[in-house]
Amino acid sequence: MSQPASASYSERITPPAPDEVHVWVADLGSGPDELTRRFAATTVAERERASKFWRREDGDRYLSAHGALRLVLAGYLATDPLSIQFETGEHGKPFLQHATLEFNLSHSSDLALIAVAEGRRVGVDVERLRPMPDLEDLAPRVCTTDELVILTSLAEPLRTHAFLGVWTRKEALAKATGEGIRGVMRDAQSDMRGWTVAELRDLPGYAGCVAAEGDGWHVVRRDLTDSNGRR
Repeated sequence: MSQPASASYSERITPPAPDEVHVWVADLGSGPDELTRRFAATTVAERERASKFWRREDGDRYLSAHGALRLVLAGYLATDPLSIQFETGEHGKPFLQHATLEFNLSHSSDLALIAVAEGRRVGVDVERLRPMPDLEDLAPRVCTTDELVILTSLAEPLRTHAFLGVWTRKEALAKATGEGIRGVMRDAQSDMRGWTVAELRDLPGYAGCVAAEGDGWHVVRRDLTDSNGRR
């Protein structure tokens, strides 16, 4: 992964080159000024949805992530974040109508990833590393026989980490293709023709992966920073 870069939301963001996929890393627990800016970039519908979360902090993380997405896309498109209108595909994947910019969002706990590519479909997934008491029941539904053999050979916490690596790889690919959860519950390797998947290794405490059409591209990491320079 390339060296991190940071950008101000007020600046025009240069779109990804043909051989790049930009992955923005956003701290959902940023300072109050940054959270205020992100919340202000969300729509009434997004705020209404956030209000329905059982826990207030989950609603706040939702707004922080979606506000960050709108601010990032607004930088690329040189437009007002609130003017961005999303369309949804057959399985609910959002996209920008009449635009060649492709994007995808994933968030888990206090971290969000936003993947952006020019002219190629892209998907991203992130999961916080955590104990998984239901791993034995979940793994056979997600993993191939070969993957299960590898998992069972590992001791904790390596087993859980390895499983979340498998999960994020398949989830990123399923989100890129637009299949959603149906694409996760089977062998992603059988559907890799025409796609490339890259593991994101520099996310302490998290497993992450990005998938995009074609090959020959590389990840350029971008960091969302608040006014105090925090990520």
